[in-house]
Amino acid sequence: MLLKEKNIIITGSGRGIGKSIALACAKEGANIGLLARTRDELNEVNEEIIKLGTGVKVSVQTSDVTKYEEIESAFKAFYEELGEFNGVIANAGYSRMWDSHDFDSNKFSEIININVSGVFFTFKAAFPYLKKDSKSEKARFIITGSAAFTNPMPKFAAYTASKFAVVGLQSSLALEYKKENINFNMILPTMVDTRLARGRKAGDGNKPPNVMDAQELNDYYIFLLSENANRIDNALIFTNDFDEV
Repeated sequence: MLLKEKNIIITGSGRGIGKSIALACAKEGANIGLLARTRDELNEVNEEIIKLGTGVKVSVQTSDVTKYEEIESAFKAFYEELGEFNGVIANAGYSRMWDSHDFDSNKFSEIININVSGVFFTFKAAFPYLKKDSKSEKARFIITGSAAFTNPMPKFAAYTASKFAVVGLQSSLALEYKKENINFNMILPTMVDTRLARGRKAGDGNKPPNVMDAQELNDYYIFLLSENANRIDNALIFTNDFDEV
């Protein structure tokens, strides 16, 4: 098991990419911190992890990543239940398709808040509990970005802007905390068969050929969380060039 007894926290883990990562990490022996806004979805993921039979610990917390007090409280609870974090995955995200000239201002701000402020708040809340003092292993902070960073999409102005922003955020954090024992990396998928990308059509079995299944991303995250990635820092990993890494 690549992640045996490691403590991994995942935001947006009630469904989609986050849920898939949580199950994959549990299969590799990691203890899991599940965080999202919807308790029922998290409880379902928890039940699926239990059914794996790996005996890992699971902590379930609800939080809105745009509200710092909530996420700060959630990460404190994760620490109290699991101990120091080996890895944190800032995965929570949101998007809407809209003509830019008619984009609802409040909705635009909401997307930016979730996709940018949410990542920053996740790091800030996690920082005191990241396992930064080990000389034998690195703590990991992984961001779920998007290939929209290099391939902007029309009618997705807020989402595209947010995914540009988190690239800058990661670069700044990686430089600022270079002397800390933390690696910062980002995975930038193309379109994935999730409710974020395909709405109610997600999981209908009729996804276009260019749309990935969430499970296809698991190896990217597992690799970055493992000791095999100790020397990888501030990388942008696109899902079509994993072999190069």
